[in-house]
Amino acid sequence: MSQPLPIRTRNAAATRAAILEAARNRFLRDGYDHVGLRAIAGDVGVDPALIPRYFGSKEGLFAEVLATTSKDPMEVIAGPRETFGIRVARALLDPGRRSPERMAFIQLATRSSASPTASALVRRHIERRFLKPFTEWLGGRRAAEKAWLTACLLTGVAVMTSIERRAAPEDTEAAIRTLGALLQSVVDDA
Repeated sequence: MSQPLPIRTRNAAATRAAILEAARNRFLRDGYDHVGLRAIAGDVGVDPALIPRYFGSKEGLFAEVLATTSKDPMEVIAGPRETFGIRVARALLDPGRRSPERMAFIQLATRSSASPTASALVRRHIERRFLKPFTEWLGGRRAAEKAWLTACLLTGVAVMTSIERRAAPEDTEAAIRTLGALLQSVVDDA
């Protein structure tokens, strides 16, 4: 259990940021259903009544944690369609681009997946931040289906690279080419 921080002086932005960080740590470690607002407030050294004041509810706090934990996926995806597969495969498999921080969103989603409330929040977040913009980027026939399949592939690769804890596949460049070709085939399929 983490040690409570000393009571903070009044600084709304710093308090809000501290609450977000404490909530993120708790949700990552314990999952949505096993985290209470009192515990988060205790970690920060604030009155639990401040959390609803800043975030509205536990659901609002979790949604904000999701939003501040995930990067904008369109940063990696944006670019020429014909190089999509290799560009994204390199972002996922290149050892120089890996960090524990990159897996935080996946960990939040999986650790909280047993909760119907948290699952709905994760689903809405993924739809808004990835599926809808990627579907629009793809355009054309079956764009929504291709976006969903791509999300499945990306999530699976991200989870497996995290679970295996190895630096990279034995032949990283070969793995990047293979994954790149697979991703490209999904987006190019008519």
